[in-house]
Amino acid sequence: MVDLFGKKKLEDRIAELQASLAKLQGEKEQLLSTLEKRDEKISKLAAANQQANLALKAAEQRAAAAATAATTQAPVQAAPETEACEGQKPKARILSMRDVDGLVERLKVCRSPRDDLVAAYYTGPAAEDESLSPAIRKATCAIKSQRGGIVLHSPQLFTLLLVPPFPVQESLVREGSAFALDPLEEMMETPVLVLFVHAGETFLGVALSRERFEVEERVESSVMGKHSKGGWSQKRFERLREEEVRGHADLVAERLAGLMGRYKTLLKYAVVSGDEGLIRQIAPAIGLPLVERKLSRLEGRKAKELLDEVYGFFCYRIDV
Repeated sequence: MVDLFGKKKLEDRIAELQASLAKLQGEKEQLLSTLEKRDEKISKLAAANQQANLALKAAEQRAAAAATAATTQAPVQAAPETEACEGQKPKARILSMRDVDGLVERLKVCRSPRDDLVAAYYTGPAAEDESLSPAIRKATCAIKSQRGGIVLHSPQLFTLLLVPPFPVQESLVREGSAFALDPLEEMMETPVLVLFVHAGETFLGVALSRERFEVEERVESSVMGKHSKGGWSQKRFERLREEEVRGHADLVAERLAGLMGRYKTLLKYAVVSGDEGLIRQIAPAIGLPLVERKLSRLEGRKAKELLDEVYGFFCYRIDV
């Protein structure tokens, strides 16, 4: 039968339009789903940023309270490890291991749909990578850390500068949808030898991780105190004291030899603090790269508290 009115062509056209409509509806649903997921990511990012800010503020408050209490209990405290450039006095907070864990946990969930979260690791006293903004490079210069630093930058949200407990090994800048935190986390698990050196009493500790000391030893010997009288008696006293200090250094070196025989292949650094003259005498027996720190005095402190300080980070909030 002849299709005089073109009914077959119209039916084919209707079917074609219906298929096109179904395809467009599918694309619409897919776009709506994509938009919903994007809104969800933005919402999660905002919530994660709020949590990170709250956690950092809480850590700063705890650190400030701890510093106030320590100052009240012990007037003689370690001097700040970093020095600001002239005209800039950024305030640092010491983050304990627990504080750092909380901060890293929140940083891990931060995401950016623009792939603009920056994690920069630099060696030496300041960052020199031209991809970092001048404001960030200026801030790293102001801190002047000999161990290098870590910059974590989320545009329009926050910029943190962390001075690590151990030297940064390689300068690198990573930009993406998430923060590159692997080098930071590896640093948190660095095995170290800890020496708190003083004439007459020296603490030796081996920490294969930040969880605990594998070995703790105290080396004690008789060393006379300082002498205030003048004349020949003072010279004689000082000569005898120097001999006793050398004897203490020899005793520490002897104990070190035993520790190094067992653990040297596992350790990466020796964290040293205390009497600089004694440190110079003992250094040849250590055989590890030295990281000089100004740690608080040991008196009455638990090993966990000392580890908190050894593995602690200095944290600066930077306005850029």
